[in-house]
Amino acid sequence: MSDGDIAHALDGRGPGHLLACHVGPLSAAALRRAGLGPDAEVVDLGGPREPAGERTVDHVALVADSTADLCAAVPLAEGLPSASEVTVVVRAAAAHFGPPCPVPPGLGRWEGVIDARVRRLPDGGWSCALSFSDPMEVAEVAAAVARGMLGVRRGALARPADGADGAGDGDGAGTGPGPRPGARAVARSWASLGRPGALTGAEGGAPFRLSVADVPAVDERVVNPVGFTRESKNKRGRLVSRSGRWVLEVGRSVRWRVPEDGAVTDVAVERLRNLRSVEMEWGRHSGPLAAVRAVAGLAAAGTPLVSGPVPRWADCLGSEVSRIITSVDARALADAQVREEHSIRLRRAALRLHGASARWRRSVSGAGAEPAVSVVLCTRRPEMVGFALRQVARQRGVDVEVVLALHGFGAHAPGVPEAVDAFHRSGRPLTVWECDAATVFGSVLNGAIARTSGSLVAKMDDDDWYGPDHLADLVLARRYSGADLVGSIASFVYLEALDLTVRLPGATECPYVRVAGGTMLTDRRVLEEVGGFRAVPTGEDSRLLADLGRLGAHVHRGHGCNYVLRRKAAGHTWGVGSGYFLRHGNGGRLPGWRPSALLEPDPVDAPATRSAAPWSVPREPGPGRSGPAGRLLAVGAAR
Repeated sequence: MSDGDIAHALDGRGPGHLLACHVGPLSAAALRRAGLGPDAEVVDLGGPREPAGERTVDHVALVADSTADLCAAVPLAEGLPSASEVTVVVRAAAAHFGPPCPVPPGLGRWEGVIDARVRRLPDGGWSCALSFSDPMEVAEVAAAVARGMLGVRRGALARPADGADGAGDGDGAGTGPGPRPGARAVARSWASLGRPGALTGAEGGAPFRLSVADVPAVDERVVNPVGFTRESKNKRGRLVSRSGRWVLEVGRSVRWRVPEDGAVTDVAVERLRNLRSVEMEWGRHSGPLAAVRAVAGLAAAGTPLVSGPVPRWADCLGSEVSRIITSVDARALADAQVREEHSIRLRRAALRLHGASARWRRSVSGAGAEPAVSVVLCTRRPEMVGFALRQVARQRGVDVEVVLALHGFGAHAPGVPEAVDAFHRSGRPLTVWECDAATVFGSVLNGAIARTSGSLVAKMDDDDWYGPDHLADLVLARRYSGADLVGSIASFVYLEALDLTVRLPGATECPYVRVAGGTMLTDRRVLEEVGGFRAVPTGEDSRLLADLGRLGAHVHRGHGCNYVLRRKAAGHTWGVGSGYFLRHGNGGRLPGWRPSALLEPDPVDAPATRSAAPWSVPREPGPGRSGPAGRLLAVGAAR
């Protein structure tokens, strides 16, 4: 975005005093060059300033380099003078974010709106100009604009970002004026790291120790896997040190200059999406915490990072993240499936460790555990009850309860009592409900949902395979996407009659109108608002998605590596044959049962097949891998 775009965004402002605030490493210089006139006062939101008190100004302009910077600016804007004209400028934003149409807070607080204008600026940025009859708090306006860009769940309350990591350091989260986002990231210096015995505690000094909690948290609302693409260009990036600062080079050109504080933004992530991999060289940046912060942000976004041994000063990255980035080399990531699996493992670990919500929930003042997930399992086949319950029992990282709807048979049908007893031994709650065979399937689902107690409801099918992180990944996707309903793509389809696995193509980690019916997860509140599933014998999933679309709900489709759709010769409510999948399976086909390595299947539940290997594996194990990866059923630690 050019400096002229800032002037363009402010060209309609009225006369009077202008307070121009900025956040992000580039916006300060852009404001200085924009020629705002003698009545303009420029303020760094991250710098020290006097409390405004009751002061008001005519016009406030808030200029942010990216969507991430806008979110960081919301708490920093508290304490600014109120104004009757507020303009928010976002100089650049990732393509998947919407325009900055503000979402008012409700309760009649914005009754005084006189005019609102959202414009796409000539160089691709956005502006939102609002006029009020009375002065309005700038932080409230900025929050409404950020909420509109992020597209968060309808009715969802914003997570308080301050103290997200329990430290209250002002990394974009304080509730008033304070240090700029990530200020703590440059507080620890290489000089303290380089003193004799710093890492070991030798020479009589205390060892230099940085913990995970010292690393500023990643705001997963803006830095996340959304926009990840399975396919990539044959280009590799290198994160190297040049004159004491990190830059990401692709060939001889610089693709991204890492900011001094190591903050990763949505704009930076989007620039790197087409790279096959990014290799870490662990040179010096502005400080060790800032360097680790940059790596954590890239990892949370799913950028395929690879590295040699991680230096000891970067232990605060976390052992699991460090293990994953050293577990594969760049050559192996030429395989699109291996690259996607590596990205999923990495983003999963980084978001659980460095994500702001996860930090907040782990803190003393946090909200506790993730919401409980209630799984509804509806089946007409007593012989599939044991298999289906085992798919739920193996889920990890979430609190799960199950409502098992027996559609047309009783709890004493052959094999059912044994399956129920086995699930009870897992220690998880199970409710068994017998439903009349004449009840249409949509009504059976609604009856099962009525018997759940969790705040989240997931639908799982009785004959499909699910990886152990299936539910946990959906809960994670719900958090970072802000979607009303999340689900997976059916990337892998096993045609049982042909003993053949077909891979279906399709975009993932994106807003989408369809997800696989057996992978849906949503809030109970959403189901109540839409009226639940339609009372129909088939097509209940597609009709629910259509009903949600009419309500303006946001649906997010995640990756398909935790799921395998099984197609038998007969007995499915969706009545399409193998020919449909063979025609659409231009993502490839392989003989046998060939799921993603992330499925981590139990050999008990594998089908009788000529081959039970992963869809694809590295030809040679990386330094962190043990043994050949050609046998899937013997491997249970591919996380």
